[in-house]
Amino acid sequence: MNGTVELIPFLNRIFSNTSLGHRLLERLTIDNLRHAFYLISPYETAVPTVGQVPNYNIEVSTWWFAFLFLEFLILFISGHEDRFAMNDTITSVCAGMLSQCFKFGGRTIAIFLYVYIWNNFRLMELPWDSPWTWILCLFAQDFMYYLGHRAVHELGFFWGLHTIHHSSEYYNFSTALRQAAIQDAGLAIYDVLQLIGDMGPLGYVFNTPSHHRVHHGRNPYCIDKNFGGVFIIWDRMFGTFEAERKDDPPIYGLVHNEKTFNQLWLQFHVIWELLFFKGQMKDQKGEPIFPGIANKARTIKAALYPPGWFPGVAVEPFFHWMTMKNPSEGVPDPETPVVKYNPSLSWPWRAYISVHFVLLLCIFFHFEYDRPTLSWADFSAKIAFFVLTMQSFGSFFDRRWFAPYLEISRCLGVLVYYLVLMFDHIGPGAHRLSICSLHVISAIICITYCIVKKIQKMKKQKVADKQNNNTEKRKEIAVSMVSDGKILDPSNEIRTNQKQG
Repeated sequence: MNGTVELIPFLNRIFSNTSLGHRLLERLTIDNLRHAFYLISPYETAVPTVGQVPNYNIEVSTWWFAFLFLEFLILFISGHEDRFAMNDTITSVCAGMLSQCFKFGGRTIAIFLYVYIWNNFRLMELPWDSPWTWILCLFAQDFMYYLGHRAVHELGFFWGLHTIHHSSEYYNFSTALRQAAIQDAGLAIYDVLQLIGDMGPLGYVFNTPSHHRVHHGRNPYCIDKNFGGVFIIWDRMFGTFEAERKDDPPIYGLVHNEKTFNQLWLQFHVIWELLFFKGQMKDQKGEPIFPGIANKARTIKAALYPPGWFPGVAVEPFFHWMTMKNPSEGVPDPETPVVKYNPSLSWPWRAYISVHFVLLLCIFFHFEYDRPTLSWADFSAKIAFFVLTMQSFGSFFDRRWFAPYLEISRCLGVLVYYLVLMFDHIGPGAHRLSICSLHVISAIICITYCIVKKIQKMKKQKVADKQNNNTEKRKEIAVSMVSDGKILDPSNEIRTNQKQG
């Protein structure tokens, strides 16, 4: 029986059925907890039509955030604060939200293409309610996951879609949420084709946390290894398996870390670089790495071959792409000691961002519930709000000078949006007024901060100008004294005094 049945009467007495509290507690069921850990059976997860497939990401999202909070609490109490950071965690969670916002793109493409091929070109039909079909699909889909996951690492353009997932220098629950916004659109073809410690003998068959730590490492031996999803057998079969080395534990992140929390930069800049800049690179002598008209085809290879490929690097074909024979070629050892990118941020700004991050989560959870009923205008406005809020967070975390100005613009945009909503059939509800009040206060805080900083800068400039003026005056006096002969060589003055004595 669903665990929410007993809770619903109690919840209805406290929350309205559309309140966030009601919606979140509805998801904290034993069934959803089992789904989060794949403790499911063929009979409860097999349905006859695509339209009846639930959104499992939404179903388990509340449990996932509960795990994330519990993990941070345990790490904090046990003295392992070095294993997470506020800026990194918020950036990862924001990436997860953004990836869900764009699921209508890639997943819709995959589903429509899958249904079209099934309806017109299927070779055989298996019974949807047979456990053997379920088991066969489990292995088939996991093998497709291996191919797709390997493709996003070894096929340059796809790596540009996936790179943000590996950009975190930490390895915790929030890292799993740092997903690419449009990766699914690039991997639709593979959908059509269909964390803790070593788990001992299970690691021969299943992808364990130890195996996945290697996948996220930037040590040379970790590069392009352990692509498996549920099973690790595919990596063992195709030579991409690597065990974790206790004497060389994985250091997380990219070969060259991004050094930014800018969400859009993390999502898209590698694609831009592969498409437009890699083919224009030059060597130490200033000679083009991809020279001449005859070699311009290599600039296409730069975007489609493995991201670490350059002319002269050995590759070999695998499936429909090329893979490097030695993935660790040219990969440097991680620096020692490892210094993570973590610019300091004052506690008032940390508190400010925390409040708005909680609000962002609340609005996103409502968005996921109400998404099917939203108009395109409302949907687009919500996406714009998410992106702009994430960009504002990133600018504060990177300590950009324009961060408060961007935040003021964001707050004003929210106010304009809600002022327009005040004239609809719902009118100025309490929740709308509270959000407007929060953003008015936030805008005032940021404006005040900018004014204070401007005044402080002007005062510093005045002091600096005064010091410069004093320095110039002293120089002018010194020059004047020299020209008047009042300043003599000290040695001559001493000799003159000695003669007079």
